[in-house]
Amino acid sequence: MIHDALLVLWDCSQGGEISSTEPVLYANEGDAEIYSRICSIAKSHHRIQNFIAATSFHSRKLQTASNIRNFGLYGQALSEGITEVLQSYKKAIVNVEKLVIGNKDYTLTFVYSYVEKFQGLFNTINKIISTIKERRLNGCQILSLTHQNILNGNEMVHSSMLRIFSCINNVFINQLCAWLLYGELKDPYEEFFIYRNKKDDLSETVLSSPSISNTCDKTLVTTLQQTSLDCGYNINASMIPYFMPLSLAQEILFIGKTVILFGFDPRKVKRSNITLNSTLMPLHKLDYDSRRFTIWEEKESEFHNKLQQLKEPEVFEVYNLRCVVREIKECVTKHLWTVAVEEAHLLHELRLMKDFYLLGRGELFLELLRLTAHMLDKPTTRTSTRDMNHAFQLAARAVFLSNSADIEKFSFELPYVKPIADATVNSSLDEDSSVVADGWSSIMLKYDFKWPLHLLFAPEVLARYNDMFRLLLRIKKTQHDLHALWKTYKQTRRFAVCQLHNKLMFLMDNLQHYLQADVLESNFSRLMDAVNKTNDFEKLKEAHATFLADILSQSFLTSTTSERSEGDSPGDGIEMITNPVFVNIMDLLKLCDSFCSMSEFASDREAEDYYIKGYSDRFNKLVKQLTQLLVCVRGRACGAYLARLLMRLDYNRWLSAEAELTRSLTHMLRC
Repeated sequence: MIHDALLVLWDCSQGGEISSTEPVLYANEGDAEIYSRICSIAKSHHRIQNFIAATSFHSRKLQTASNIRNFGLYGQALSEGITEVLQSYKKAIVNVEKLVIGNKDYTLTFVYSYVEKFQGLFNTINKIISTIKERRLNGCQILSLTHQNILNGNEMVHSSMLRIFSCINNVFINQLCAWLLYGELKDPYEEFFIYRNKKDDLSETVLSSPSISNTCDKTLVTTLQQTSLDCGYNINASMIPYFMPLSLAQEILFIGKTVILFGFDPRKVKRSNITLNSTLMPLHKLDYDSRRFTIWEEKESEFHNKLQQLKEPEVFEVYNLRCVVREIKECVTKHLWTVAVEEAHLLHELRLMKDFYLLGRGELFLELLRLTAHMLDKPTTRTSTRDMNHAFQLAARAVFLSNSADIEKFSFELPYVKPIADATVNSSLDEDSSVVADGWSSIMLKYDFKWPLHLLFAPEVLARYNDMFRLLLRIKKTQHDLHALWKTYKQTRRFAVCQLHNKLMFLMDNLQHYLQADVLESNFSRLMDAVNKTNDFEKLKEAHATFLADILSQSFLTSTTSERSEGDSPGDGIEMITNPVFVNIMDLLKLCDSFCSMSEFASDREAEDYYIKGYSDRFNKLVKQLTQLLVCVRGRACGAYLARLLMRLDYNRWLSAEAELTRSLTHMLRC
C-alpha cells in the first residue's frame, strides 16, 4: 500500500486518474483515512501539473501557431515559478522512498507526515489557477493575483508564493525597463498595462479646428494639460497591477512617450529619408544609429541597474518602484525643459502666441481688417485662403514686419464649404452651411512651431486659441467700424444717432479693454512668472493649461453643447457655444454691425429714424439682459468675471440707468 501511495504522489496513476478507493483488508486501522488524504494531496498536485503542461513554452508555441488564446509570457512565468516551488515536493518524495526502502516497518502515516505540509501550498496554487481560468486573467492581472496571495500565515506558503511572484515579476520588470529607457513595447501577447492602438488614425498636421469647451474649469485645465500629440500608446486600466496607483501608471506612460518623442528629434534623424510629421512612427522603423540620443547621458546604465534590482522580492516595493520612476521622470522632464525652453525658445514662442492669437500686435490686425473685412463678411470661396494669406503679407509689410522670421510661422485658413445648389433643400441645412461658410466664424490661424513644442501646442490647444482669436478679431473689427463712423456723425445735429453711437462705442471700448487688460495681460503675466520659476516641463505645461483655461473662462467661452455622432473628431459635429453671456455679447456685436451698415439700407431720414429707434430698443433690451445674467450666474465661475466687466461699464451708474434698474450693479454685487 505504501508503494501505491508513492506512485499516486508521483502522479503515476493509470490514465492520470487518482482513485481513493478503500485500502486492502490487511491495512492498519485508520489507513483508509490516511490514504484518502494522500490521494487528496496527489489530486491537487495533478491539477497543478496539468496547468504547467498547458502553459509551458512548447505548449504556448503550439497554441500561438494555431491561433489559440494562451496565457502568454506571464502564464509561462507562473508555470516556471510553480515548477521551481514543486522541486521541494519532489525532493521530499525521494527522501520518503529512500527511507521506506531502508525500513519496511514504516506505515502510511509516516509517508503522510512528509507530504502533509504541502497541502496548504497546493490549495493556494490551485486557487490561483482556478481564478485565472474562471476570470480569464492574463498578463499583469496574473501578477496582481499572485501578489495578493503572498501574505500568508504559513511560512512555507509565503516563501513559495514570493518565489513564484519573483518569476512573474521578472517579465514585468523587463517590459517596464524596455518601455521606460528605450520607448519599446515588448508585448507580443498584449499583457502589459500599456498598449498600442490598433488603428492609428492620428492627425498628420497640427492644424486647429473649432473645438468644444468644457463647462467645468477644473476639467478644462485637466483636459488641456493632458492633451498632447498622441504617439499611439494608451493605458489599459484593466491591466494595471492593483498595487500600482493610476498616477504612477500615467507617469510611466508619459516617460515612454517622451523617449519615443526624442527618438524622432529632427536634429538627429534629419539625414534619414523619413518625413517627420506630427504623427510618430514605431521606433523600429528607424535605423539604430538614428535612434541614439543623449536623453540619459551617462545615467542609462544607472537607471537600468535600479530597475533590474526591483526583480528581487526583498527590494520590490511600490515605494521603491515609485522612487525609480520619479527619478527617471525628473531626468526626462529636465531634458525636455532644456530642449523646449533653451533650444526651441519656448518663452519667445509664448509671446508670439500672445502677439498673434491674442491680438497683441494690434496695429498688424487693424491693417489686416482694413484689407480683409469685406472678404470675411461674405461666404468663403475656393480662393479665400490664398487671398487671406496674401493680405496678411501686405499687412505685415505695411507695419514693417515683412522681414521678420516670425511672420512666416503663421498663416490663415478659410475652409471652403460648397454651397447647396438645390434651392428646395431643407432650410435648416442652408442656415447651417451659411454659418460655417462665413469668414468670421470659420477663420483659423495656423502656427508652424518648433519641435518639440507640439507637446504644449497640441491641436486641441490650438483650437482653443482659435476660439479666442475669432472672438477678439470680431470685437476688434466692430470697435474699428464704430470709430470709423465718428467722421460721419461728428457734425450731425441728430442727437439720437450720436447718443446711440456713443453708447455702442463705450460698450465696445470697455469690452475690448476688459479682455485685453483684465483678462489677457494679467493672466499672461502670471503665466510668465510661473514659467520663470520652474525647470520642470510638466509644471510648465500645467501652468499653460491653467492660463488657457482662465482666459477662455473669463472670456465666457467655456460653456458649450455639441451634437455629434460617435467617432466624429472635434470639428466634425455641429458645435455651438451656449454660454448665455457669450450669446448676449455676440448679439451686441451683431447690433453694432447693423448700426455701422445702416447707411446701406436706410435711404432717407425717415427710414433712418425708424432703424435708430429699433436699434436703441434692442440695445436697451440686451443691456438689461446682461445685467439680469449677473444675478443668474453670480454663483458660477463666469459670474465673477461678468461682475468685473459690468463694474467697469457701470462705474457711474450709466449701465444701471440704461437697463432701468432700481438698484445699481454695485449694490446688487454687495447683496
